Amino acid sequence: MERRNYWSLGIGTLLILALTACDVNIASEVLSSSAIDRTIHVTGSGSVTGEPDIVTLNVGVSVEKETVAEAREEAASAMTALIASLRANNVAEKDIKTEYFSIYPQYDYTGNSRTLRGYTVQNTVQVKVRELETLSEVIDDAAEAGGNSIVINSIQFMIDDTTPLQTEARSLAVEDAEAKAQTLAEASGVRLGEPINITESTYLAGPPIPFAATVEAAFDTGARTSTPIALGEFTVTVTVTVVYEIE
Repeated sequence: MERRNYWSLGIGTLLILALTACDVNIASEVLSSSAIDRTIHVTGSGSVTGEPDIVTLNVGVSVEKETVAEAREEAASAMTALIASLRANNVAEKDIKTEYFSIYPQYDYTGNSRTLRGYTVQNTVQVKVRELETLSEVIDDAAEAGGNSIVINSIQFMIDDTTPLQTEARSLAVEDAEAKAQTLAEASGVRLGEPINITESTYLAGPPIPFAATVEAAFDTGARTSTPIALGEFTVTVTVTVVYEIE
């Protein structure tokens, strides 16, 4: 009986020691977690503007005829003239890329019935214009070449290489984040430590264009007036989220 008591006592002692060790480990993890949570999280932003140096147009033709053959033929003729006008305005071959092509039927609906009206052929290209001083002429000549079949879907101003602007905006964003973190630390009566995590996001924004006015000018049937284009500014914004230690 005494041996059993000694064995029970020994096992109980081992269990107590094991549980105590576990408590120490748990306490250590809690303290470690608490130390990690001694941080300041801030978001900084920096924006830099520059003048666009490239424009992307989405332009093409749309033709509806009674038969596929008629629609395809007229669309092909209009598109050939449109592309020729682009090349005549020094748009490089590599900067003209087919974006969309389709042939689909058109129906008229009456009650529960439908009647085939004809077929529509659409063909659009994405065009990069690098000589911005020729942009108005490129648009006007494309509209004239495409005739009544012309479709100009969009125009977008860009900067071909935004790397220098992004670098500058990134520096401004980090400076903004550090200033905010320092202010928070001083107001809280703590000392700001080193950054331990940084993430960033970049936003590019070009100027809007009054597109309805562009189309109206391009289709003017009187004396041709050059389509007015306002380049505006292109803005690169970088946002950073920084986590600082509290010393």
